[in-house]
Amino acid sequence: MERFIRYFLAGLMILSLFLGGLFMIVPTYMDQLTALGFTPEEMRIWVYRVVVPTYFLTIAYFSYRYLTGKNPTSTVWPILIVTFFFLISQIVGFVFFFFHWIQICYFLITVVSFFVLREAHNRRKNDIFGSSL
Repeated sequence: MERFIRYFLAGLMILSLFLGGLFMIVPTYMDQLTALGFTPEEMRIWVYRVVVPTYFLTIAYFSYRYLTGKNPTSTVWPILIVTFFFLISQIVGFVFFFFHWIQICYFLITVVSFFVLREAHNRRKNDIFGSSL
């Protein structure tokens, strides 16, 4: 499992660096991902209803953690929180957004990612604080 977590996090890092760089250079590229089945307008709405709220919920959460004097318990914790808020935003998106098959694929990938990241966080936390937690 440890090897799977390492490969998963390495793949996530490479994908994030690639997409982050790509979207800085060509910010409208997200609208052009119509091969996924969304029209450019649907993709824009999905980004505004799912991706952008994830960003702001994450900022709010870590601002709260700072103001209450609580630090992340592992280096994977911030990634886990972003994934959690992305998962919540997708669930809300199912209710308020027209349904498309690709949403199920994104949701399943996010659920798997959440559980892998949770396991990685628990392992790292136990390494840091010992197995008594």
